[in-house]
Amino acid sequence: MEVVNMTDAENAYLQACEQGLRGYQVTLKPLDWDDLERVRQWRNDPDISRFMLSQELISEQQQHAWFKRIETDNQQQHFVIHYKDHPIGAANIRSLDDLPLWQSQAIMPGLYIGEPRYRQNILAFAPTLVLNDFCFTQLNTPELKAVVKADNQAALNYNQKLGYRVTGEADGLVDISLSLQDYEAATHAFKRFLSR
Repeated sequence: MEVVNMTDAENAYLQACEQGLRGYQVTLKPLDWDDLERVRQWRNDPDISRFMLSQELISEQQQHAWFKRIETDNQQQHFVIHYKDHPIGAANIRSLDDLPLWQSQAIMPGLYIGEPRYRQNILAFAPTLVLNDFCFTQLNTPELKAVVKADNQAALNYNQKLGYRVTGEADGLVDISLSLQDYEAATHAFKRFLSR
């Protein structure tokens, strides 16, 4: 019998895919077929889609084809954010270097809050803290990166409060990057507040 030796990071990834992630008053449950329509409706909401890199309305068929394509892709993982057992948004992480998430040297996290009452609330930081903690401490990723539309000032402010630094800007897009050191320095108060 062949013995499979998984790294701690790979094991953490597989556990997150099966059981999700929890912390700071929220739970991130792995996206499944039953979630697709709710997530599609959130994503197509003009208040959300206007800040996406693609504003195309997503059809039910497109959503199903997309999920079928990424369902077993180890370079990305998608979650539904739950607060008090109620789904409030979607989150994901994606490898930027064509490696499995547990080997990636740069991961792009993303999220949106689908339920409007939680969008301008400190609770909106909770799923990001859960994802970032997971990437830095469980997957041992050295850097998180994101691309934000230059006119999305709310997202830029949000990410800078988490410790992200602007690394470039071109064609209406802003590149930002986050190290573990900057993240820990910026989020101490958020974590203390949301851990109560």
